[in-house]
Amino acid sequence: MEITLEPIRVTKEMILQRVSEEQLMEHYLGIPVRKGLFVSPLRQDKNPTCAFYRNKNGDLIFKDFSGAFCGNFISVVMEKFQCSFAKALQIIGNDFGIIHQKNLKVNTPKLAYTGSVLKEHKSAIIQVEVRDFQDYELA
Repeated sequence: MEITLEPIRVTKEMILQRVSEEQLMEHYLGIPVRKGLFVSPLRQDKNPTCAFYRNKNGDLIFKDFSGAFCGNFISVVMEKFQCSFAKALQIIGNDFGIIHQKNLKVNTPKLAYTGSVLKEHKSAIIQVEVRDFQDYELA
């Protein structure tokens, strides 16, 4: 009787238990995660049109304001390797030692991890102050 082992199914949660979103972004994009604008590593770009931010769910997002790309670390891997969601999870799992697949090469980081943490952005409270017109405004 032959026993076949099912491959381990890698999930987003499994990855995030072991590796931070910042480390994943730095690993695959090769740029430090911090506030400010960057030149896109996902396309030919000479102008800084990209930035990192946290969405309303708290996920770290890489946004290219040219409209070429916007997504989380899984989307970055999908874009970079032109692969499916499931394949992107396998690539990440293999690169970070969560799984070991002989048919996948290990992608080394382009940048030493900086240890940065992009804090969640708090929404600004915008209020209107209602007041009477001043004399100079009425003139």
